[in-house]
Amino acid sequence: MGAGIHGLWVAWRFLCAGWCVTLAEAGCLPNRAGASWDQHRLIHPFGSTNEADVGALEAAMRGWESLWSRLGRNHYRQSGGVLGSHIATHFTVLSAAGWPCERITRDELSILAPGLRSHPDGGMLWTPNAGVLLADRIMGDLFRLTTELGCIFLPGRRIREDEVCEGRVQLGDGAWLEPDLIVVACGADSSQAVPALAPRIAVVEQTMLYFTAPRAWASAPILIDFGPQDDLWMAPPVAGTMLKLAASGLATAQGPVDLNALSRRIDETFCTTGWRFMRRGHCRFDRTVNGARIIEPVAGTNGKAWVIAGCNGSGFKFAPLVADLIWRMMPGYSEAMA
Repeated sequence: MGAGIHGLWVAWRFLCAGWCVTLAEAGCLPNRAGASWDQHRLIHPFGSTNEADVGALEAAMRGWESLWSRLGRNHYRQSGGVLGSHIATHFTVLSAAGWPCERITRDELSILAPGLRSHPDGGMLWTPNAGVLLADRIMGDLFRLTTELGCIFLPGRRIREDEVCEGRVQLGDGAWLEPDLIVVACGADSSQAVPALAPRIAVVEQTMLYFTAPRAWASAPILIDFGPQDDLWMAPPVAGTMLKLAASGLATAQGPVDLNALSRRIDETFCTTGWRFMRRGHCRFDRTVNGARIIEPVAGTNGKAWVIAGCNGSGFKFAPLVADLIWRMMPGYSEAMA
């Protein structure tokens, strides 16, 4: 339920194992208005707080490699990444986990990312093993793969709470389907399908600004936690995409996004000579109170329904790992892994 990155990857995972899969989506299919459809999503280790987090990211990256192998083309661009705050803590975690990283100076950063107006006072942390997932291309290919494998799609089908609890789904012709397993992956709409989640998650909206930029920016790394509030992040214009900027601290649950604040942070951080503003984008996602992702059975369903929620704005890169976790957690099916 839900044809974002998690819904499509779970569908693909189970289809490859020989299951019959029906995927319901509240919007159209493919749903290019969904949160997963964008030019790019970042993949980097800077959100890791311990070695287990780094291991999870490594497992997810192996999952992406399996998709590239199946597709015969790669939708990942390894640009490298630079972190601008909390350097000491992340350097310790990544070094202990064996992830390649090093501290760099302002002069070294100016070579990697020409046009930065200001630099973090506490130094920067660089890793070559980070980059950009070309999200809309991934979504298009996953939709094609699942279609070829026989997935049944139900567009315009918003799932109701009682359907999840009763373990059945109504098809477009009015018939009822009682599957062996229901997986709810509705993103920002998770608490509507599973109201018990409401106290644990909040829906927020991230505003992103897109620019064309001089050719040199195409080889720049992703930038994380830059700017006057240490919350500005940038995706470089790789593979014909636009340069994208947002500030994690300005993701809001209520009221309009403060575009003036975002513009000020960008102007204070970057020399935007040669940039051309192209458009504004929005991404709605659910954020958990404690920052932990939710992957668990729905209460009262005896393990027949599971929910994926609380991506906290960084869930896209973990989609392969999440799908495998759902597979492994299923009672009675772990020994049949494909």
